[in-house]
Amino acid sequence: MKTIYEPKETKWGIAFLKIANVKFFSLIIILFILRLSPAASQDLPHEMWHPGMIVLDSEDTLRGKIQYDFESNLLQYSVDKRIRTFSSQNVLYFSFYCQFFKRYRYVYSLPYQLKGRMNVPIFFEILAEGRITLMSREYVITESNSSNRFINPMYSASRGFSSREILTYDYYLLTENGEINKYSEKRKDLYPYFGRLEDVMKDYVKENRLKVDKQSDLIKIIDHYNQVSK
Repeated sequence: MKTIYEPKETKWGIAFLKIANVKFFSLIIILFILRLSPAASQDLPHEMWHPGMIVLDSEDTLRGKIQYDFESNLLQYSVDKRIRTFSSQNVLYFSFYCQFFKRYRYVYSLPYQLKGRMNVPIFFEILAEGRITLMSREYVITESNSSNRFINPMYSASRGFSSREILTYDYYLLTENGEINKYSEKRKDLYPYFGRLEDVMKDYVKENRLKVDKQSDLIKIIDHYNQVSK
């Protein structure tokens, strides 16, 4: 699905994000459902609290513990034993030190059309930034442990003997003209984005044996393109 907006001089400036953020006449905040898991299981990133910072649509900045959910586009903020919940419609961006991956992560609220609905601000994590910006949205699949269906998860957590939760991602490409396109994780759909450098990028991927559906490799590919296209 494709959506178009007009980027300003600074792509991630507050002024641009406020303009891009769509207002609604009414908003229903749905509280997170906290999942109880066995002590032996490992919490996935969205189930953990992370130290971070939030910049709201009002331009107020909050610092404290945060917990996110890309599927519901909700963000919980905890400070002084009080918890507040924000929709992606109320947030410009947030950043945090992920307790799961042990690294900083940066998430922006940008308008996108989901499942035939009107454009609404939803959360996108920024993985690589430049002439082409690589973004992702994280979600969880629950799968039977006995299933033989092939899947390539980054991480999974056991939820008992019968099932497991698999952490996976959808990827999106933001171009200079302001288009956000979902990426199919196929070479034939990636290479046209490189224009006159398509052959150069094909050689780079081949020589370095990179996979276009693997997150770490995809980041390397986009970073390399942004460097050579300057």
